[in-house]
Amino acid sequence: MKELVKMLHLEMEPVGIFFGNTEAQCDLAASPDRRNCVVPFLLTAAKGKVVSMDEESCNCPGGAVGACFGDGFTRRNPNIHKMLSQGFGEMAPPNIPPHMKDGERFFCSEELALKWRNAMPFSEKGYPRIVFAPMSRWDGIGTPDLVYVFANPDQLSALVTMLGSHNGKALNTLAPFGAACHSIVYAAEQMDREEPMAIMGLFDISQRKSNLENYLSLTMPYSLWEGLGKDLDKSCLTTHSWKEIEKRLP
Repeated sequence: MKELVKMLHLEMEPVGIFFGNTEAQCDLAASPDRRNCVVPFLLTAAKGKVVSMDEESCNCPGGAVGACFGDGFTRRNPNIHKMLSQGFGEMAPPNIPPHMKDGERFFCSEELALKWRNAMPFSEKGYPRIVFAPMSRWDGIGTPDLVYVFANPDQLSALVTMLGSHNGKALNTLAPFGAACHSIVYAAEQMDREEPMAIMGLFDISQRKSNLENYLSLTMPYSLWEGLGKDLDKSCLTTHSWKEIEKRLP
């Protein structure tokens, strides 16, 4: 898989996601004393560190859902449908943040936001701890459950193409709407399927404003990641077209 990473010119390491892992020695554990977003921990892992979160420290409602700590919405923000739609408006408490008063406006009504929330594939695979580790350190931990890749549009195009190179199917990747970390819970759902798909993510514009302008993500069960390393000499990464694209990659 090192050859695949090299041929793709990935700027950051693929991140292995280990559900329920209590064995790995971590460089950083999320603290419950501060509000933690999952994406910075994924970025930290992509830059070389092994990090972990548990339910108590994964204290963003949407983050708890994304990291597979069950229904974090009900536990931590039962009014999530208001924030994701048109906000609390005149009923907003004093000093409430603008994104809660006016709403994120991802949905045109509370009812539609509830429809999305009720269809979320909540998972408890994360308990008691979820670990994120860069590919260079997987050997000391084991085989990850999922692999999360930060990719630019060129790299993502190649990966989506390669996912179909051994099955001839057009649809191998899904792009569901969700918070920036929700591709994890959607990919966790794919782990149990006979023909799993990869999940594109980082569409959450409330997070894209934070240093993510050149990246989307692709999250997949490990079996799909492993398959991407096969027959690289026959892949689109050996073509004249890719060689032209390589000229603009780091």
